[in-house]
Amino acid sequence: MDSLLRDLRHGVRLLANKPGATLLMIVALALGIGLNASSFMMVDALVLHPLPFPNLGRIMSIAETIPKLRAERDAVAPANFRDWREQSRSFDRLAAFRPLEGALTGGPEAEHIMATAVSPDFFPLLGISPELGRTFRADENEPARAGVAVVSHGFWLSRLSSSPHLLGSSLSLDGRRYTIVGVMPADFNLPLGNEIWVPLAFNTGESADRAQRSLAVLGLLRPGVSVLRARQDLHGIAVRLARAYPLTNEGREVLVTPIRDTVNEGTDRFTLVLMATAGFVLLLACVNIANMQLARAVQRQKEIAVRTAIGAGRWHILRQLLTESVLLAIPGGALGLCLAAWDMDLRGRLIPAQVYYWVAGIRNMRVDGRVVAYTFALSLIAAVLCVLPAALRLISSRMATDTSEALKECGRSSSGASSAGRMRTAFATAEVCLALVLLIGAGLMVRTFQRMLAVNAGFDPNNLLTMQTSLSATRYHADAQIRGFADRSLPALQSVPGVNEAAVDSVAPPAEAFYRQGSPEPRPGEPVPSIHAVTPRFFAALRLPLLSGRAIESSDGPAAEGVVVLSEVVARHYWPGDNPIGRRIRLHGADTRWLTVIGVCGDVREWFNGRPVPRAYVPFHQSPQRSLSLLLRTSVDPTLAATGARARMHEVDRAQPMFDIKTMQQQLAEETSGVRASAVSMIIYAAIALLLAISGVYAVVSYSVEQRTHEIGIRIALGAGRAQVVRMTLGQALRIAAVGLAIGIPAAFALMRLMSAVLYGAVALDALTFAAFAATLAACALLAGYLPARRAASTDPIAALRHE
Repeated sequence: MDSLLRDLRHGVRLLANKPGATLLMIVALALGIGLNASSFMMVDALVLHPLPFPNLGRIMSIAETIPKLRAERDAVAPANFRDWREQSRSFDRLAAFRPLEGALTGGPEAEHIMATAVSPDFFPLLGISPELGRTFRADENEPARAGVAVVSHGFWLSRLSSSPHLLGSSLSLDGRRYTIVGVMPADFNLPLGNEIWVPLAFNTGESADRAQRSLAVLGLLRPGVSVLRARQDLHGIAVRLARAYPLTNEGREVLVTPIRDTVNEGTDRFTLVLMATAGFVLLLACVNIANMQLARAVQRQKEIAVRTAIGAGRWHILRQLLTESVLLAIPGGALGLCLAAWDMDLRGRLIPAQVYYWVAGIRNMRVDGRVVAYTFALSLIAAVLCVLPAALRLISSRMATDTSEALKECGRSSSGASSAGRMRTAFATAEVCLALVLLIGAGLMVRTFQRMLAVNAGFDPNNLLTMQTSLSATRYHADAQIRGFADRSLPALQSVPGVNEAAVDSVAPPAEAFYRQGSPEPRPGEPVPSIHAVTPRFFAALRLPLLSGRAIESSDGPAAEGVVVLSEVVARHYWPGDNPIGRRIRLHGADTRWLTVIGVCGDVREWFNGRPVPRAYVPFHQSPQRSLSLLLRTSVDPTLAATGARARMHEVDRAQPMFDIKTMQQQLAEETSGVRASAVSMIIYAAIALLLAISGVYAVVSYSVEQRTHEIGIRIALGAGRAQVVRMTLGQALRIAAVGLAIGIPAAFALMRLMSAVLYGAVALDALTFAAFAATLAACALLAGYLPARRAASTDPIAALRHE
């Protein structure tokens, strides 16, 4: 302990002797550690622990699939779920749930709320107990006894005033009364954004239904059972069901996926890329500090030699060096943790509120015990990395034994110092290489984000207001009632001042395949369009161009011939070079009704990669849906029409809530917020990397000038001009930059290709970005070398000749 205290006191004195350099090293470490701590908070919350379930690794998401058509993640039929639960031997529990987007009534006006019907095993499977009250009993999944509800913590706070005495009170959901029996904890959020859970009650007909697929299913693996074994188990059941029920189950398989792999699939990849990038920044900071430590170590050769001569062992020397590095890393880690906490607080304020409903675990991004432990461990690792080159150099066998060489007055020009100089140059070259990789990565991310925003969506998003509603199943149970709601709503919305067009867009159940009359069965992998039920003025409201044929008209009613408008990408794939107008198609294998193609419209493109989305548009009156999106094309700012539109819909049906009233531009901003945040983070990382690389080049050239002061004085005394000295000194910076760029460009190309593959090909490589940032980094490196070169050219030869 006494030796350790002496090392600490000595280390503090040495660092205090050069406060400027010490502060720079602490700040560099703080930046690197802070970025990694911030990234770890995101990875921990979004990737490792997105859901607060104790047995998260054993919870599986289970769906039906059609391998023949390469169709994945179809919903599950109630009868199939019943058979899985009864026959499976790989799961402790199986639970099903089905979303219920209904209206909460009983207040001043109806309010849309996210609700879910769940089977009795849902909460026990997840391993979460209620904060107050209880969850559902097994007998409460019967239709006659299903009048109970469990509410979220947020619902309890906002609508029940956090009062435990309100357990047993009732609420009205979709026209039905439910008694509140429990409140879930604040961190429970499955399905994402849900506020009310009610029992999933099947009547006799639904329990035997294998055709209507509406359930999502979760399974809790038995201890010791692998995912592969569970897949084989359910595969055997699927084979038996296909033989027993060929009309509904033939060709259907079961997909078993860990729930952790499904909740944040796209977000996970961006988060891991940022984590890897932050690791590069910390490595760059460690290289920079190791370079400075190596320079100090060379200057301390005499001190080390004296210590060795009077009996200090290698371990003692290493301990002293490591102590000094830890004295830098600990405050650097503490400051980095503060920076990470500030970064999380800033992100929390900038994240759109809607994103909290889409991304699991995002509410849990905060400093906790795991983050503190990670930061402390990372600080110690950084301390070792920073001191490693100097330690290896100073405790090597030759340096530890050849004390006479180290004690010479001119020791700094010895071969040892030259070897250290070459090592420092190599480190500076590595800094340039790493900085180039980060700069190019940031540049490509920004270019990608700009390209995404510039993608032609296929329609005009300007002056477009959207409103969502989900019709009550109890009040709008018949198709005629749903059509009547749309028929009353559109004229009312059309009368709002500033509204030019009004239309309904609703997503119908997904297509199974694309069958063409008179053509062979669909082949695996062929595009299957999503089905949208739309009203006649839909194409005009969206400004989606009609390329051929006609649009859907008011004459396309429920008694008329079934018709469909296809997007261009679908028509081009199935009828290349031919006219699809008049052809007949079917979108479900069991559907006996054929649809006649009456038109081809332009493609709607994904904002993420610009790819056209296959779509089929059918008349809303032929396929009415309860979940509706109302589109309003305005001649004024669409936000000005929002109040009037809400009032008109209130007149149509006072009990039917409207929600998510926002412009299309707002929707696009929310959807792109994750990519925008990633691009901003990459810019920050790259800026830090550039500063570290410049400082590294500057330190190497500046130290070289200092070591060669005597030589430079002689050259000037013998007639060397200012330009010659600058050129000689600047050449070192040029060599560092050239070698760093030569290594960095192919390394950046390989890593960017990997990043693009990880991010679904969204990041496009382009030569302009590579060339621009390589030139920028080269110019910055030359500037960093020019400053000490200019100082060297101004050297007084008399003072230089006296320099030691």
